[in-house]
Amino acid sequence: MALKSEFAPISLPTEAYGETALNALWAAFVEEPEKPIFVDSEDYSKSVTFKTVYFQSLAVSSYLDKINFRHGDVACLVMPNCFEYFPISTGIALIGGTSSGASYMFTEYGSLDRVLNVAKRCPFIKKIVASSESQDIREFPFGVTNIKDVFSTQPNVNRQKIDINLDRDICILPYSSGTTGVPKGVMLTHRNFGTMMKIYLSHFEYHINQLIYAHSKPQDDVYICTGPMYHVAGWSLLNLAVLMGQTCVIFNKFSPHSFCKAVQVFKPKVLRTVPPIVVLLAKSSIVDRYDLSSIKLVAVGAAPTGKELCEDLMKRHPTIRYVTQGYGMTETTTACHLHVLLEDDQKFGNSGKVANNMEMMIWDPETKKELQQFEKGEICLRGPLVMLGYLNRPEATAQSIDDHGWLHTGDIDYVDKEGFLYVVDRLKELIKVKGLQVPPAELEDLLLTHPEIADAGVVGILDDRDGEHPIAFVVTKNENLTEKEVQDFVKDRVAKYKQLIGGVVFIKEIPKSAAGKILRRYLKDEAIMFKNAREKSHL
Repeated sequence: MALKSEFAPISLPTEAYGETALNALWAAFVEEPEKPIFVDSEDYSKSVTFKTVYFQSLAVSSYLDKINFRHGDVACLVMPNCFEYFPISTGIALIGGTSSGASYMFTEYGSLDRVLNVAKRCPFIKKIVASSESQDIREFPFGVTNIKDVFSTQPNVNRQKIDINLDRDICILPYSSGTTGVPKGVMLTHRNFGTMMKIYLSHFEYHINQLIYAHSKPQDDVYICTGPMYHVAGWSLLNLAVLMGQTCVIFNKFSPHSFCKAVQVFKPKVLRTVPPIVVLLAKSSIVDRYDLSSIKLVAVGAAPTGKELCEDLMKRHPTIRYVTQGYGMTETTTACHLHVLLEDDQKFGNSGKVANNMEMMIWDPETKKELQQFEKGEICLRGPLVMLGYLNRPEATAQSIDDHGWLHTGDIDYVDKEGFLYVVDRLKELIKVKGLQVPPAELEDLLLTHPEIADAGVVGILDDRDGEHPIAFVVTKNENLTEKEVQDFVKDRVAKYKQLIGGVVFIKEIPKSAAGKILRRYLKDEAIMFKNAREKSHL
């Protein structure tokens, strides 16, 4: 059953996204010359204006041109959330380059020293730009430049625009991990990203503004930016706020008190967030110390949020009128389904309706049969938000996007009679902890480096606060190996959110198919029994 969007179609973008972002910066500056675009969540006196970021973006573009960074080149942004992220990425886009965000959460296993050593052996790296200097980075033969020097480059306000192919040139290159193999670069074009922004803006204009901003201006609202900018969702929502002319409070590190304080001080009406923060607002005693009554709409993404949690949130904060969810993935440039604000029946648990200019279909991947309302099957999507493909992985691209342009998501969903989508389960076994992605294969590969581990399988176990936690099933060579030893082994080598908080279960054999693939559905059943048994033992 193929469904077309009920939302009015938008006109597709006709300019490269860098120009769109630059024009938005200038428009906000003209409207209010001293308005801050970014404010530091830890020190509100630290801020930067739309005007400053406008000229910083041009300076980055000029600097890149000076060092012969050209149309089609890629810049990897290994940065935490910071003021510099936006002008750097915009400057890259202006010159026809591609931004590829990377996680900055270095640990011993993925340490900065190791990254720098690898970088020294990469002949294609032309330049490193750093926010601070150290002895390590000064050793690079191709040179390291401080970001302050980049921003000091004379902006070329009369620059010649780059001829960019909106449908082929890559604007951003985020990475999406599956459960097997290595992470894949998702090629999102200027048309992809520009269309996503236009859909977001249209949705606010026609479906949100009149309900939330009836007595105020959307540009006067404040965006509380807690999501990582290197992630496509965090980056998309930050850009949406900038295009709307909103001030953004930038969180480098999240803390419940800092978050609640920011809400109390800046009084946002719309909160775009993830399930762990919903849990905080619904259940933590911390929120009682702050006035959060400005929030009218909570829009949740990254992972499903249960009906009971949504109801608890609204009960505790009666000024919140709407709690909604959307649906999307990196391969659909963030959101391919948009939430719908309903006055009477909130319809908790749904993930909205298919976005403007998009089509969706639910089918049975085994029988190839299209399914009808309330029949559960794999959701497939088609339209201008679907990625160009995976970088240098034509076979993986062909497996995901068929000859008719349908993206096969690997998610099991269904739609009701009104066209609302309900996410049932994931065929792709990616674990999501606080909205961050944890590929099981990555942890399995790491576990297999332990000298006393013969085989391993990792799945996610549900958690009310964090969404999921990784739990490992291990076949040992040494029966004396303990759960703590395995957890400590992993802890020292990965970021905190990837640690085996769900526990370690020792088994005789990892269940696998005839083709050698781990049968994770059996491990999930075992994980539930393990969790239930452990909880009973603690009573």
